[in-house]
Amino acid sequence: MVTVAGDVPFLPRDLVRRLHAARRRENAILACAGSDGRTHPVIALWPVSVRADLRDAVAERGIRRIDVFTGRYPLALEQWATEPVDPFFNVNTPEDLVEADRLVNAHAGL
Repeated sequence: MVTVAGDVPFLPRDLVRRLHAARRRENAILACAGSDGRTHPVIALWPVSVRADLRDAVAERGIRRIDVFTGRYPLALEQWATEPVDPFFNVNTPEDLVEADRLVNAHAGL
């Protein structure tokens, strides 16, 4: 299963393929995206086999931070370039939306 954040408008087309390749290459259980030295744990590839553990972590143990949960598993990190646009740019504010519009217009066709 793949998860992504709802405020990330520039997700790369090769996201799932590269996360899957990273997971296999590193013999990891989970794989998540990274860019510009940051990890994006919400943008990840998860095996369905962790669903019971995830449910227990959230419902029974109150774990709310994804990286606390994912830290319990072997994790592959796949890095993406941030030029010409960081594919994991977040739109959280009106100013971010203006910047996203600018990036779309500046890099049409990417």
